Amino acid sequence: MVIIISSESITKASVTSTTTRVPDILGTNDTHGRGEIVRRTRRLILLSVWTVVLLGLPLWWKTTRVYRAELPYQDIEQWNQWKACEPAFPIRVQFHLSDAKPLNIDALNITNEMISRDLGSVGDLDKKQFAFLTNIRPILSWSGIGLNAMANQPSSVPGTYDFYIAPSVGNDETRALIKSQRQGFIQVHTWDEAHVIKAAVDTLVTVFGPQQMTLKKIGSRNSEKKAKDQLRAVKFAPGYQLTFSLFSGDTSNGIRSWKIQEAISAYMSPFLRSMSTISKFNIESQVQHYASLTFEPKVDPIKNEHYLTPDSLSNFINAAEWSLASTVSSFPSLNFLVYVPKSSDSPLVIKQGPEQTSTTDSFLIPRWGGITILNRNNSSSADADTISAKELETVMSVFLTQLRDLLGVPDLSISSKATAKIPTQFQRHSNAAVPTAWEQDYLLRLRWAENLVDSRRTLTSLAQLVTDTPNMVVLDHIQKDVVEALKDIEESCGLMAKQEYTAALAHSRDGLVKAEAAFFDPTMVSMLYFPDEHKYAIYMPLFVPISVPLVMALLRELKKIKESKRAAREAATEATRDKKKTE
Repeated sequence: MVIIISSESITKASVTSTTTRVPDILGTNDTHGRGEIVRRTRRLILLSVWTVVLLGLPLWWKTTRVYRAELPYQDIEQWNQWKACEPAFPIRVQFHLSDAKPLNIDALNITNEMISRDLGSVGDLDKKQFAFLTNIRPILSWSGIGLNAMANQPSSVPGTYDFYIAPSVGNDETRALIKSQRQGFIQVHTWDEAHVIKAAVDTLVTVFGPQQMTLKKIGSRNSEKKAKDQLRAVKFAPGYQLTFSLFSGDTSNGIRSWKIQEAISAYMSPFLRSMSTISKFNIESQVQHYASLTFEPKVDPIKNEHYLTPDSLSNFINAAEWSLASTVSSFPSLNFLVYVPKSSDSPLVIKQGPEQTSTTDSFLIPRWGGITILNRNNSSSADADTISAKELETVMSVFLTQLRDLLGVPDLSISSKATAKIPTQFQRHSNAAVPTAWEQDYLLRLRWAENLVDSRRTLTSLAQLVTDTPNMVVLDHIQKDVVEALKDIEESCGLMAKQEYTAALAHSRDGLVKAEAAFFDPTMVSMLYFPDEHKYAIYMPLFVPISVPLVMALLRELKKIKESKRAAREAATEATRDKKKTE
């Protein structure tokens, strides 16, 4: 049997067979299917980009975050409120009562509370900090009546003092004599228990009252203005560089050299040795010729002399031509300058008024040094081209006085006059410029108080600065300096409580140095000039062009998702409605 199939049937069958064998299982020919693939791909791309951004933000924040080591803010605040330590100056007082006219020693009840009450009445500062804590030892008997009968064994410990009490000879009034060492002699007119107690208490108040008032002012929050002598003195340092300079106007005065080494050994060495327990001194000298002034001195034709006025002293140093550079040293430098005018300007004096001429022809520059004018008479010198040590005696005496002022060495005979309750005489050292043991103790207390207050203020300012500047870098070594500074001043306060003045001063200085090193660290100072506006100016050109398209794409995609969900809900609602109608 033969079957005949037409070509048209074959074509239709081929089409039908092809359609049946290759179904559209991917939906590529369906518009809805292609749109779903595009939307899914777009969402995956957007999700991947935002994933990278969200994961990268913490990493960027961590790598660009300013490092800030934690400072001991609580400890600093404790010091700012004086709660970590209440600084005070312990002193030990030993009274010796003469047995020339017997008194009942047991009835002489000189108590610490009595001294503290009378000392607290000096001045108008009601503060517990920097007060004197007296330790009155039991009164000892003394076989003597006059000043010469005192034991010549003064205490070598700062803060420990001996007072010898004796009846007056004849009708002499009650008075006190404070010797150059840590001893005092009290002469009582009316020899009974009440007058002896009053004389002893009044003497202590006279000696220590002005000191306590000055020390309390240093620690006072409201005492921002420093006293005149404090503005004149340099800050305490463990050592100082002393530079002695000779400046000669020109060769007409014939000066070639000077015996400065002999002069220092003869006139200044005793003072430097007495101050060696507080600070060390390095000494150097120099000579410069043709040191001309920047102005012409005025002429007094009547006295046939040249003179300078106080207004011209500020321009005395010719900084452009005079070499005042000293050896490189970590210690503060103090300059002492001797100026020998040229013969055409000699004699050269300093006039303080129309008819008042300076007796020393010298002046002091606060925290810098002193200047003295030396007018020479060549005919009186055997060696005219050399200034001898003898010629420098007056000059060195002036320099000693200026050095005392620059180092802040107090003069108790002047400071105690205002609060003296009984006539009190302060005996000077055999070399008047050399400080007494009482003045050295006072200087130790003064410098310790200044160091402690400056350390506290520096650390408080540092903590406030770091708190107010969130983007300031605080590195580990700054934290270490702050911690060690707190440790040093705490140990210093403890040493002072044990009456170890010298060691307490050394630790207070170490604390101040570390506190200032932390405050003025270059890594911190640089961040003071990098505000937030600078960061915005740097990061906005980078992130804004990227973030705007990403945010807009995210919002657009969220909007589409919301619309598709709404359309799906509407379609579901419509299908439910049609189903109900069908049923």
